Amino acid sequence: MQLTTQNIKAAIQPVDFYRHELPEAQLKKHGWTDGGLCPFHSDNKIGSFRVNLITGAYKCFACEASGGDIIAFKMQMTGLSFTDALATLANEWGLK
Repeated sequence: MQLTTQNIKAAIQPVDFYRHELPEAQLKKHGWTDGGLCPFHSDNKIGSFRVNLITGAYKCFACEASGGDIIAFKMQMTGLSFTDALATLANEWGLK
């Protein structure tokens, strides 16, 4: 499998990704849902961090962290470049 944005997004569903990355969050709905405590700052208010289980987008209404997909989330969480984030996701999810 070639490491492209489309291939990564097709292979890793946002709901599965966020269940793995945010194990404490109770992801129950399709579309935008409560993502639990924001992983980008010292959050203590549940409900300020939301994730979209269809597109992979995320947004924190407290610290303004946001992105359009799971690749952007991985980049922001780890500080990796786009290419390195793709490689990391492929490795973590067993994609070749």
